Amino acid sequence: MSDPSTSVSDLSLNAAAQVALVIQRTGLPVTPEERDRLIRLFPSVREWTDGLRLDETRYAEPALIFPAGTER
Repeated sequence: MSDPSTSVSDLSLNAAAQVALVIQRTGLPVTPEERDRLIRLFPSVREWTDGLRLDETRYAEPALIFPAGTER
């Protein structure tokens, strides 16, 4: 079982270690080719997801971040 104190966001880990941590935590079976592709793409995905986070909304309630919609 993985250590719950270990965070994927720990910037001291390289892409290969971060991908290994995600795979370990999720228990997803991956081939060596898939693992290599994930390692190659991880920096781009990390940059995209970091761009989605806004520091000023970190502790805001979801209702303040996302407008309530009446249509579904």
